[in-house]
Amino acid sequence: MPEALFQPTRYPVAQIFSGAWLILRTHFWPLCFSLLVTGLVALLGMLPLGILVAQAPSLHLLWMILDNIWINVLIIGFFRVIALRSAGQSADFLSSLWSLQQRDAWLLALVPAILGVLLLQSSGYLAMTAHPNDPAAVIRVIEQPRLWISILVSFLVSSFFQYAFALFAAYGDSPREALRGALRLFGDRLPWLFFPLLVGLVCGIVLFVFFLVIAVLAGLLLGANAAHAPALAIAFTLLLLLLLFPIAIWMNSCILLAAANLKRAEGDARFLP
Repeated sequence: MPEALFQPTRYPVAQIFSGAWLILRTHFWPLCFSLLVTGLVALLGMLPLGILVAQAPSLHLLWMILDNIWINVLIIGFFRVIALRSAGQSADFLSSLWSLQQRDAWLLALVPAILGVLLLQSSGYLAMTAHPNDPAAVIRVIEQPRLWISILVSFLVSSFFQYAFALFAAYGDSPREALRGALRLFGDRLPWLFFPLLVGLVCGIVLFVFFLVIAVLAGLLLGANAAHAPALAIAFTLLLLLLLFPIAIWMNSCILLAAANLKRAEGDARFLP
C-alpha cells in the first residue's frame, strides 16, 4: 500500500478547479517534464506491442489489452507525481516510473484495460476501422445503438477507474480500498461520476477559444493565403502540442482533488500545494 500524500477533505467544484489551477501554476515545469517522460516511456512500451500486432494480428485483442495496461500503469504514476509535488515532497525523474515498480498498480490497471478492449470490440468500432474508405460501413456502425451504448459505458468505466487510480496513488488506498471508494460514485457520490465530463467540457471550451483566436489572427495577418501557409500550419501544431501539456496537468489535478470526496473518513487537513 503506498504512502498517503493527501488527507481526505471535502472539496467543492470551485475549490477543485482553483486548486488544480494552483497546482498548474506552482509546479508547471516539473510536471511538464514528468508528463514528457511519461509520454516517452509510453511510446517505448507501445513500440514492441506494435511489432507484435504486425507479427501476430490474430492476437490483436491481447496486444490491445497489454497496451491499455501499460498506459493505465503510467497514468497512475503521473497521478503520483502530481500528488508528490502538491504535498511538498520531492519528485525526481524516477518518480514518473514509480507505478511500474508497484505490483498493486499493475493489478489495478488490469481490469479497466480488459473492459476497455471488450467495450471497443462490442461497439463495432473495430469493424469500422477495418474499412475506413467505405462510407456505407461507417454509416452502418454509427447507426447502431450498440456504438453509443458502448461509448456511454466506456465513459462510466473510465471515470470510475480514474478515481480509483487517484485514490491509490495519492490517498494511500490499497486496490481494494480504491475500488470500494470509487463505488461510492454509484451511491451517495453519484454527481461526481459526471465531474470528468465537466472537466472535459471546460478543456473543450479552452481549445475552441484557442482555435478561434488562431483562426482570427491568421486571417488578419495572412488574409486569403492563411489556408496555404505551411509555416502557419507548423506553428499552429506546435502551439497546440504545447497547450496539451497544461490541459493534461490541470485535468489530472482536478480528478486527483475530486477523489478526496470519495473517502469515507474526513480529515481536518487542508490541501496545501
